[in-house]
Amino acid sequence: MDLLKGFKEKNEQKKAKAFYVDLPKLKADPRELRKVKALMGARLTAFIDTTFIEGAKKTEELQNSGKNVSELKMLSSPFKNVKTIGGVVCVYLPPKYTNNFFELGARYQMARLTSNQVVELADKLSDEITGSLDLFPALRVLNFLRSENLDEDGAETEEPP
Repeated sequence: MDLLKGFKEKNEQKKAKAFYVDLPKLKADPRELRKVKALMGARLTAFIDTTFIEGAKKTEELQNSGKNVSELKMLSSPFKNVKTIGGVVCVYLPPKYTNNFFELGARYQMARLTSNQVVELADKLSDEITGSLDLFPALRVLNFLRSENLDEDGAETEEPP
């Protein structure tokens, strides 16, 4: 039974990677293309948020165990299962980006970056992904950190240095 599960998982990963790689070359009705790109944007947003949180949680676990945080490998899988309205789907993001978002989560947890710095760096990475895939609307990730920085009027507040 595990053999079938592994085969199914590899097949899902292959499809997820193909979806990512083929998206910029996709030719379709403009309306359908917008829907597909919006779908990919939503999936990648969930993927990125999950990866950031994964980096923060693994760092917290190391901190709580008393181990040296430098032992943490700043690596995360380029494949993640993401919950969607239709169920759980496998999503791919190249390791270059995945590992950067993981490291942002770890560095935030270690208080080496403020939430404003994390959001700024995440936006740069997200803009790169948005451009390479020609997504619309642009990716807007880590909204849970953005909401921490809002005052009652909805304006972003500056964190002290």
